[in-house]
Amino acid sequence: MDLKQTLNQRFLLLDSRKNRLFLVVFLFVYITVFLNVFVPFNIENWINMPGWPHWLILSSYAAIGALTIAFTQFLLRKWLKMEQFTIKQFLVWVFFELLFATFLLTFIYGGDSTSMGFVSDFFFTFKHTFLVVIIPYGIVLLILSLFHYNSEIIELKKKSKKSSPLNDLIKFPDDKGNVKFTLPLNDLLYLESTDNYVYIYYLLHDKIKKELLRNSLKNLETVFKDDPIKRCHRSYMVNLLNISLIKKSGQKTTLILNRVEDPIPVSKTYLKDFKEYLELDTPR
Repeated sequence: MDLKQTLNQRFLLLDSRKNRLFLVVFLFVYITVFLNVFVPFNIENWINMPGWPHWLILSSYAAIGALTIAFTQFLLRKWLKMEQFTIKQFLVWVFFELLFATFLLTFIYGGDSTSMGFVSDFFFTFKHTFLVVIIPYGIVLLILSLFHYNSEIIELKKKSKKSSPLNDLIKFPDDKGNVKFTLPLNDLLYLESTDNYVYIYYLLHDKIKKELLRNSLKNLETVFKDDPIKRCHRSYMVNLLNISLIKKSGQKTTLILNRVEDPIPVSKTYLKDFKEYLELDTPR
């Protein structure tokens, strides 16, 4: 994947409001602690507000930065209808956030009221704002990406569990609800009713076998309502996964199943419902 494709990918980490709130809170806490504990860049010499305790002024820098991010992430994104970002858009947005925070800090704490002095203070403040903010911003994205990939792994495990061979086994109960046998879904071919019994046709070692079950297709329709095993005729139910051919001849529709020579009829009674699975048009 080249750089252009990478930059045009969706950026998902700050889509949710919970993640954005985590970003705002983490930035405020981190920057407050960092400025007050380490006092970097000789920042105590910049303070030009006599009578105010240094810790309160340093904490206000963090508060302004956090409020700026809160405004851009919650309000401005909503107003501009930018609830979703590509990676490229996100990088531009972060740059804008830094510019906005720098402007507010320079406007509130700048010591030179002249235009040239403001510009000079602005670039000076931007450099140090970038150095202070970029690390906690990166830490937040790293934490969120770890949570994101962990949730993806959990989801994949769930899907894998659902598609495991054990869960692909189809249970066949009799008319009293007692399970008489099971077989893999992919091996099931079709069911054929005969009086009060149903023949179950399936593949075993590439050969067609059958089992007799005391039950009715009507009952089994309910049992298999969430499975790809559908009634197509008063005497037949078929496994949709093993259909190899759908054939129309005049008013008749028949199904050819894998390894089965004789066609299975589709009656008009069931064709309307059956076509939802096979994308058939009702015969005219």
